[in-house]
Amino acid sequence: MNLHGKTALITGASAGIGRATALQLAGQGARIIALGRRQDALAALQAQLPSGQVLTLPGDLTEAPYLKQIEALAPQVDIFVNNAGVLRYAPILELSPADCQWMFQTNVLAALEVSQIIARAMVARKQGHIVFMSSIAAREVYRLASVYCATKHALSALARSLRIELQGHGIKVTEVAPGMVDTEIRAGSTHPDVLASVATRKFKALTADEVAQAVAYAVGAEPNCCPDLIELRPQGSA
Repeated sequence: MNLHGKTALITGASAGIGRATALQLAGQGARIIALGRRQDALAALQAQLPSGQVLTLPGDLTEAPYLKQIEALAPQVDIFVNNAGVLRYAPILELSPADCQWMFQTNVLAALEVSQIIARAMVARKQGHIVFMSSIAAREVYRLASVYCATKHALSALARSLRIELQGHGIKVTEVAPGMVDTEIRAGSTHPDVLASVATRKFKALTADEVAQAVAYAVGAEPNCCPDLIELRPQGSA
């Protein structure tokens, strides 16, 4: 696989799957535009790669001025990894309106708005590849993860819709749907029911690197091959 000459914009690149994907694609020669909320973590990523290979842009995807900055970079983007997401585990009757709004705002509305910005630039160039990082939760519903599952169902629908509308413009859209991955996204889960559920799981979670390898496969596929959906599950979790 050779991504030399390609530019990949990755949201949520300061940690977890986004960071692993940035390193994976950079290792294949791509130039990286790394987006995330934590400037220090983005700087650490930048320091890990050769000088000039990574451009960092810290900010919040839900804020209009930040989206304007992304729009200015959009004409450069060959690969867009729509990865940023948030999660709050809790029984559905205990989720606050603020929790629900937070997840939908980031996981669905912000993801859609950035996708529109990047896709318009790709349509103008008649090329590009968009990768949506959804989840096994996009097709299933889990106890303690009701609203998160709902956001991932919505994100999957957006991915499929964009694939239908953009394929005539020479643009590929891939959905990568991993099962449980051990990343920082779960660090805020302190509800006792959630902790008890995690403690009793009988399988080893996926790593961020394993998910990043799936992204690399998708964007490195031959021009006539579009991996529409890649589902990843930890062995023994089915």
